[in-house]
Order: sequence, then C-alpha cells, then structure tokens
Amino acid sequence: MMRAALAGVFLFLVSACAPMPVPTQTLSTPTGTAAPTTPAPTGTATMTVTPPATQVPTIENLSAPTRTPPAVTVTPVAYDRNPRALLIEADVYGGSSAPPSDMHVPIWRLYGDGMVVFAGAPAPLSTGLDAVVRVGHLPDSEIQNLFAYLSQVGFFSLQDSYQPRPAPVDAPTAHIRVFASRVKMVSVFAPDSESTPPAFAAAMNRIMQTMPADAQTYAPTSAYLESTDAGPVSNLGAQDVLGDWSIAGVRLADAINGITISGSAYARISALIASNLPASLYREGGRAYRVRFAPDLPRAPHLSSWAGIILDAPREFDGRIFQITGFFRGWNLFGEARGSPPVTRSDWVIADHTGALYVTGAIPPGLDPSSRADAWSVIRLTARVVYVRLGTSYLEARRVEVLARSAPTPTATITLAPSATITSTRTLTPAVTLAPTRPVTVTVAP
Repeated sequence: MMRAALAGVFLFLVSACAPMPVPTQTLSTPTGTAAPTTPAPTGTATMTVTPPATQVPTIENLSAPTRTPPAVTVTPVAYDRNPRALLIEADVYGGSSAPPSDMHVPIWRLYGDGMVVFAGAPAPLSTGLDAVVRVGHLPDSEIQNLFAYLSQVGFFSLQDSYQPRPAPVDAPTAHIRVFASRVKMVSVFAPDSESTPPAFAAAMNRIMQTMPADAQTYAPTSAYLESTDAGPVSNLGAQDVLGDWSIAGVRLADAINGITISGSAYARISALIASNLPASLYREGGRAYRVRFAPDLPRAPHLSSWAGIILDAPREFDGRIFQITGFFRGWNLFGEARGSPPVTRSDWVIADHTGALYVTGAIPPGLDPSSRADAWSVIRLTARVVYVRLGTSYLEARRVEVLARSAPTPTATITLAPSATITSTRTLTPAVTLAPTRPVTVTVAP
C-alpha cells in the first residue's frame, strides 16, 4: 500500500514539473559526453527574493504543470564543470520497506556538465531497479538559480543532522549533499516529522522540482556481479535462507573478484534475485555465496562501503586489512575526513559511499593531491586500519591503483555564503524509500 502511494506521488511530481510530455527513449549505454552549457557569467545579476512565508513547496501542493521556480537573488558562481563531479545529490533512504540498496535509483543527482540522473516511476524489482532511470541536462541558468535558492533559504547554515524526539522506529533518512568549497551534507531522520527544518524541506522540494526539459529514459543493460564465499552449505544454520543459483553460464565461484554481466544474463539474474528477496545467499554446488548484483547507472561507479563502518567502530577493526574502492580526495579537498592528517602532512583521503578516511603512504600514481581536477578519480586501496587513541582511525596503504581518472576539464570552486532562513509550518514528505549501501568490496573497471 505504501509503495503504491509513493509511486503515485512520484509519477505526479514528474508529470507536474515537465512543460510538455517528453518522448520516452531507451539509451543503450551511459553517455559520457558533456551536454552544451552556457559559460559561467562573470558579472552579478540580481532579482528580488520572495521566499515562502507560511508554506514550503511540497509534493502535495505542487499545482498545475509549471516550470516557474521560486524567485531568488542570483549571484553567478563558478562551479566544477567536470562531467564526473557530483554537484548536488538529494535522496531518501532506509525504513522498514526499503528495497535492496543496489536496486535503488537515487532521487536526484546533478553532475558538473549539467547532467541529471533521477528516479522516475516505480519499477518492479525484477527489472533490477526500484524505479525507472531518467536522465537529462540542465542549462547553466537553472543550475545557477538552484545554487542561489539553496543559499538564500538557509540550507548552508543548517546543522549536519536532525532527528525528532522521540525518534520513530524504522523511519527513512533524507539527505542533501552539495559539493562547494567544502562538502555540505545535511541528514534528517524521519523527514516527514514536524521537527524537519523548513529550510531543509524547501531545499529538498526545490531540487525535486528542477526537472530537465529533455528528460528521457535510460535502461541499463549491464551490471556488476560480486560473490562472497560464505562457506559450505552444511555449516549454515536453519535461519539462513538459501536460493539456488540457476543462471547457466555464470558461476558464482568465478565472481569472487567481481565480473560484468550483460545481455540476457542481466535479465535472468535480475529476475532471480527479485524472486528470492530479501535473501542474498545462494547455493552453488556444496557451497553458499552471498551475492551482490548492482545494475550500472550513468556516472555512478561501484564504490565500497567500508569507510563508514570503520569510522563507527575504529577499535574493533584495528590491524585488519581492507580493500576499499572510492574517490581520491587528495589533501582532504572537500573537508570530508575528520581531524588533521594523522602521520605526515602528505597524508591523503579516500571517500566511498559511507564516509572518508585519511590514508598514510604512497599517493596514487599520476594524481595530484592538491588538484580538484583529480578529486573524482576512482581508486582501489588495500590498507591496514590503524586505531588512534582519540577514538578515530586511519589507513596505512599497502597497495593502491587508479581505476578511472577524472575527465580533464577546468574546475573552479563554488563559494556560497549562508543567508537568512525561512519559516514554515509545512515539512517534507519523502517520495522514495532507499536502503543504505551494504558493506562490500567492489572492483571498478578502468
């Protein structure tokens, strides 16, 4: 019932925000070509700001089809034009009805060349995803207006996290990330509660109203398959639910280090996994394997999720070796890692889906730790966890390799000053439920 209601809400959102019906078109592969954008203005343009006084835009009160954004004062800013650079991400995840994380399509992501990847109508999990993938491009003017709105409603002056008291059980968490001079991330647990900051609700709903005029459907045809050996079937307990791996030509024993799946195997594996949810264990011969199947989304590398787990329990993992796949953040270029460099001033940072950690040791070959042009390069690091007495930890590099380099495009820093907050009695109603990324090690093809 809940998924059906959310599905209707999101269908209405997409249809209400587009200026006219957009023809559906299937893209066979992600495009890495930057859409033409207008160069960032050098002057300053000013319009009158009229923030809502008593009502934050929400999904429920979106009116007839319109693309007229709230009026804001626009001070043009320079932003990173790198096609790999994530500028803004808005998402809602978790809750009791959350789908598997690898089947989730994020609500909204904006990249440096104006490309937007967002969730369309809900889709059956047998397709491999929980929603239809939509892609399009925003012109520079809309990107500038969006940054200005976030600044003027007070998003950048919000705290990092909010939670109602008492906290409900099994509620989702909403978050917005903006990559400016430093990353600004605000998370709100149970975002439909009355305690959700009006500025956050306004920012989320403004982002969700910013839909590309050229939006079209993207249908993934490949995925990343990874298996983890869970031991002999005979060692499992009665509580462990096992599916039978029945995909001809695809052996789980061969997917220990990750393989790419495409063609008819993609559809067959998607259907098999959906039919066995929520179980992720499969029997192949006399052994059991835990399976991760992640469809390929445009611009989204398959990162690991170990950083956050290590940060949450640093003493527990002291001395253990991990393989982490993440973005090379150089000398903490976005301020994501906690504290100061732990060993030397040359210590650098790796960031995956769940957090960022300092690394001491060899810098990835060919990457500049002081350059944001390299901050979206994907690397694979094998490292030992070193616990620090202050309750934090860092990584001691054993091996590092570059899997994908950032596109060689000029970059610039976004500088947005916090502005006045707004007041409202309305709060955000989440449109999509997501699940947090699971702790797995991922290999990304260069």
